[in-house]
Amino acid sequence: MKYLTGFLNSSFVYFLMREFYMGGGIEGELKTNNLLKLPIPKITKANQTIVNQIIALVDEILQNKAKDKNFNSLEFESKIDNLVYELYNFTNEEIKTIENKE
Repeated sequence: MKYLTGFLNSSFVYFLMREFYMGGGIEGELKTNNLLKLPIPKITKANQTIVNQIIALVDEILQNKAKDKNFNSLEFESKIDNLVYELYNFTNEEIKTIENKE
């Protein structure tokens, strides 16, 4: 569940939802059927280390937010984004496209 939490809150998923499921804008409705269309990487032996790192970062965010509601989690979120990019083996060019569309 924490793996999905990290994945669903990543810049890549935001990019996908905005570009393909919300008409290209920031306004829109997030529907369950659109979530089901997301290409969520399955957990395998090959990517288990990355998945574990995402889970650990989500745990850190949740623990820090529980202590301090104003905790700035951007550093952790950026690390999760990089791990998600690694799951997909994105090139630097693809990452730039995703990040420049935010």
